[in-house]
Amino acid sequence: MSWKKRLKPQAGDILRVHRKTGYYHYGIAVSNDRVVHFTAGDEDLAKNKKDMQIIESSLDRFLLGGTLQIQSPYCASYDPEVVVERAKSYVNSPRFNGKYYNFITNNCEHFANFIYYGDKVSKQVKVGTAVVATVVGGVLGVGAIVATAKNNNKKSKKK
Repeated sequence: MSWKKRLKPQAGDILRVHRKTGYYHYGIAVSNDRVVHFTAGDEDLAKNKKDMQIIESSLDRFLLGGTLQIQSPYCASYDPEVVVERAKSYVNSPRFNGKYYNFITNNCEHFANFIYYGDKVSKQVKVGTAVVATVVGGVLGVGAIVATAKNNNKKSKKK
């Protein structure tokens, strides 16, 4: 599976667009110019998670000036018609799987992957969490090394 840059999606495609702030926004094409996605207002994120909603919008609204990427080849767990039906069943809902939007556990990528594959997963969150864990682990490790070195230095001065 890879991501291809194409001008027009087909109904049932899983889509993504790279945002200037460094993340990908995901959605499901329900026609060649309409997309269902978990978003808010004119931006993808809102200060209040209850302002986030699953909407059907134009492809232009989904892209917000970015470049469309379409997963290729089509490899959904469902026929395209079923993918579209599943996506549309959530339109105008502020909740997905009974939960409000949550960047870590219930975001646009979780939604799109659930509709497309039947699996609620976000690779961006997994990668981000791994990076944070590595950084925090590194900082804690360095802190432990420095503390140990200071302790050893104090002990050697007492002798």
